[in-house]
Amino acid sequence: MRAIILIKWALVSLLSLTSCFAQASVPQRIVSLSLCTDQLLLMLAPRQHIVSLTRGAVDPDLSYMAAEANGFLLTGGNIEEVLPLNPDLIVGSAFASRDAVHFLRQLGYPVKLIGLPVSIAEIRDLLLAFGEWVGSPERAEQVVRKMDWQLANLNLQQDRVKKTALIYSSNGYTIGSGTLENVMLNAAGFHNLAVDMEVVGFEQITLERVVAAQPAFLFIENHIDNSDSLASQYVNHPVLDKMLLSKQREFIPSRLRACAGPMVVEAINYLYENHHDSKP
Repeated sequence: MRAIILIKWALVSLLSLTSCFAQASVPQRIVSLSLCTDQLLLMLAPRQHIVSLTRGAVDPDLSYMAAEANGFLLTGGNIEEVLPLNPDLIVGSAFASRDAVHFLRQLGYPVKLIGLPVSIAEIRDLLLAFGEWVGSPERAEQVVRKMDWQLANLNLQQDRVKKTALIYSSNGYTIGSGTLENVMLNAAGFHNLAVDMEVVGFEQITLERVVAAQPAFLFIENHIDNSDSLASQYVNHPVLDKMLLSKQREFIPSRLRACAGPMVVEAINYLYENHHDSKP
């Protein structure tokens, strides 16, 4: 009997230790260095474990999670502001300063960087990986399941022939294959002519190529406030007004496009509902 009691006590102690180790491995003080990790933290991590976000997190024009970001400490994401917060996990994007990341790691801080997903599958992988980082794998799985369900239930009535489209922005840049923008265009029922031009990623094209392509729909994006700047002359050129096509001065609202995540469902639906029925 005594042996049985000792075995039970040992099992209880082992389970208790395992639980303590698991809890200790979950980051308790997480700091974000980028808008995209701000939003992932707000989606997946317990609020009490988020020490700070960046200032862009509360901008409703940029952040999909702006309302949820209210009340958190906001920083510029620089080293001087991060160090006093004593984080046990720092998350940022792959575009973070190499020198800053190297310095933080040299000091012993764990820094994890997210990449730039270019497909729905990569968004799933990002969400699941981030959930593991912040100790919320179950929550991440729930978000992925919900996203997949929403994608499967989008009511998109596709035309037999996809409407041709082209994205054109300041300095004459368009967006081709290997991008999430191209995935969203295809999902919403458009054929991206930049792919036919063999554009991969972001590439500058001339106005002549835009005119020659004759897209049925042209998404004109101008992120330059100065309409007289050389960059803006591409998208404000009179030749575009003479083309027989539908034009829209916004592709997808920045809050749905600035970062990859489950908001991709809303972005695809926005494209379809706001532009798909437009006539040239």
